[in-house]
Amino acid sequence: MPIMTLPTTLPKLIAFDLDATLWIPEMYELYGPPFKLDKKDPNYLVDGSGERISLMGASRQILKELATDEKWRETTVAYVSRTEHPKWAASCLNLFSITEGISMNDIGLEKEIYPGSKTRHFRRVQERTGIEYSEMLFFDNESWNITDVAPMGVVSVHTPRGMTGEVWKQGLEAFGAAVEARERGEMPKLAIRSSKKGGFDW
Repeated sequence: MPIMTLPTTLPKLIAFDLDATLWIPEMYELYGPPFKLDKKDPNYLVDGSGERISLMGASRQILKELATDEKWRETTVAYVSRTEHPKWAASCLNLFSITEGISMNDIGLEKEIYPGSKTRHFRRVQERTGIEYSEMLFFDNESWNITDVAPMGVVSVHTPRGMTGEVWKQGLEAFGAAVEARERGEMPKLAIRSSKKGGFDW
């Protein structure tokens, strides 16, 4: 992943969409259960038809860092997904291993996985955790979810190619910039969108 300087203030909660953000294909594109580890390569899952499911980009590295690096000890990881197949997603979360003895399910202490608006997902997470929206960072591949969530005060990062090391770096930098802007009494930039050429529009 790209070398980065972490912001002085880290997010207290980092929320990830699942489909086409952390893994691919999306749940609706799959045949369905039973889900199991791919016998040829346990880094992958397969569905009932043998279709492979893989983690995207730097997803495994990022989640491993969040689970094992001491600097993230005070940060909660959340999964927020509008999938119409929450039970399928739950199976995949349990099966995907991030590091020895730790699954995706273990890392995500907050889960809002069901059809509906992302704003509802975030309201429920905020109510349970007490973490302010301004202390959250969100990654999602769908632009309209960024449009919905950013006005709540959450730094929201568009990830049309999934969780790459570059988008992770951009998200942390954007969160740090938002903290600094608020400290100066300025309006922070909350919606971070990827340009079609592969860069980011700030």
